[in-house]
Amino acid sequence: MSLLGTIEEQTTFGFTGRVNILNRSTGQYLGIVLIADGVIVDCTYGGLKAEKALYLALFDDMDHTPLKFIVEPEVVQEEHRNFQLTFEDFKQNSQTLYLKHRESKALKPSMDLRLILDGDFISRGSEVSDSEFKLMNVLTEYSLVSDIYNNCDLYDFEITQALVSLRKKKAIKVVK
Repeated sequence: MSLLGTIEEQTTFGFTGRVNILNRSTGQYLGIVLIADGVIVDCTYGGLKAEKALYLALFDDMDHTPLKFIVEPEVVQEEHRNFQLTFEDFKQNSQTLYLKHRESKALKPSMDLRLILDGDFISRGSEVSDSEFKLMNVLTEYSLVSDIYNNCDLYDFEITQALVSLRKKKAIKVVK
């Protein structure tokens, strides 16, 4: 069963517990989705946390990554409840986000590229969007594209869009 189907089944019955995300081939633990009283309350997957991890797990499942889901009832403590998302909201958001995810895949840069901010761009005082600003903050600490994707709290498609936009504005340079 898919992640979407597993979550739907569990939230319909007001489940409280965890959905373990495993690699279907090796059985390796990859992450969890926590559900409390039929509401999604947390997720960790692929080194990410919260909603970004939830949607990444969903996108990987939809893109045919071999995943397996094991449901385990357990008490979910208050301190592990980092957000609240009903299944209906999750399903609606996932449709919109998945379309954006698919569209941006062709524009995603190579993970081994190194990028730097252009100091002249900053001194010009050019306008930037919120996502471009967040990405610029991450670029002050990380230059490797893979590190940028792993350490920015934006969705991958938002990172890709911000990188493309900043590149068009000549705000970032590729370093060899």
